[in-house]
Amino acid sequence: MNRSRWRYAVTALPVMALALTGCGGGSGGSQSESDHKLTIWMMTGGPGDNPLIKDVNTEFAKKHPDIKVDIQIQQWDGVATKVTTALATNNPPDIVEMGNTQTPLQTYSGGLADLTADKKSFEGSDGWLTGLSGPATYDGKLYAVPLYGGTKVVMYNKKLFADAGIKQPPKTLAQLQQDCGTLAKANAQVANFSGFYLPGQYWFNGMPFLFGKGGEIATRSGGTWKAQMSSPQNAAGLTAWRDFQNSCSTKSSVGVNTDSPDQDQLFADGKAAMAYVKAWEPAAVLEKNPSLKDEIGFFPMPGYTADKSMPVIVSGSTVGVAANSPDQEAAADWLRIVSGKRFQQKMATTLNLLPVSPDFTPPGVPEQLTVASAASRISRPLPSSPGEATLETERYNEQFFSKIASGADIAKASADYDKHATEAFNSLSD
Repeated sequence: MNRSRWRYAVTALPVMALALTGCGGGSGGSQSESDHKLTIWMMTGGPGDNPLIKDVNTEFAKKHPDIKVDIQIQQWDGVATKVTTALATNNPPDIVEMGNTQTPLQTYSGGLADLTADKKSFEGSDGWLTGLSGPATYDGKLYAVPLYGGTKVVMYNKKLFADAGIKQPPKTLAQLQQDCGTLAKANAQVANFSGFYLPGQYWFNGMPFLFGKGGEIATRSGGTWKAQMSSPQNAAGLTAWRDFQNSCSTKSSVGVNTDSPDQDQLFADGKAAMAYVKAWEPAAVLEKNPSLKDEIGFFPMPGYTADKSMPVIVSGSTVGVAANSPDQEAAADWLRIVSGKRFQQKMATTLNLLPVSPDFTPPGVPEQLTVASAASRISRPLPSSPGEATLETERYNEQFFSKIASGADIAKASADYDKHATEAFNSLSD
């Protein structure tokens, strides 16, 4: 693919609703050597939007005392279009933050500087989370650096487990399903009770069932992507996921997502003994029901065998240097600090965000983050194609898994998925 030509083609797109992406305030970057300013676009809600980022700038100033750092906070809505357009100009921000599913759009576009030769200079780069490092790489070259991650773990109610006679968290998927049945019997008097509440649209839980069977979402050969949902491995994973969802969650959950109804509220109300959650959700549960303070525990989603938990999908952000930045060396130094162990540990402790390497996870963080860090060692990246963001914008994965949970024919639904996803993955190729 001609990355330069593709770059300008992308700039003209309406960007297919590349959601998870946004438009905030801020102008272009520091684009002359005499400016002595490094302009950085960072996203709302992340480390750049917290006073903690001053630690990075202070450390940066020790090596570059004459360069001012100007951090401009962007909103997620529409940012993919904004970043793509800005990087195609001669006056881009020097550094941009991107969601991991947005990153392939920029690595393909030619708007980011090649960091491959510098990779070993980034602390812990050999242990970067694949869900972040995968999208940051194109054709074997590195164009971005992981900033932070996030994944999901099982949250459970210790009291409900104990009252049902369950003495410890399950080690296998089969044990987990058995525990669901035990919990359902023990709470038969609770209307619409779920041993494990799992919305049918929750594809972040569904895809790992496929990965655990050795499945792939898509493969790339000769520059062309091909979706693989119809593979025997994925068929086995989809069958196992549907059986789990149908047996552990309420019938009404097959067509919904995590926020309608709110799964945290259901857990807080005692209508679910388990849920698959992000690191911030336990705090939301405690806001709704403070009496659960000492009753919440966590464990990784069990795998098909006891020796390996279910693979997880890691989400999060990356940061890259603009190809047209005149201050690429200084920008790379800033990236080394923000992705380094010292700052990453402060970030994890302060913001409960997953460090870019499990080896960076410090002691003393909340239990759910410790469990998530361990679980992230067995992770699988999503396809490193701009089309992945298209599927997310369309909520196509949610619709697909909801159909499976509702009893759709797996072979037919998978064939439809492959046709649509293959088109999406290749839509921006030469």
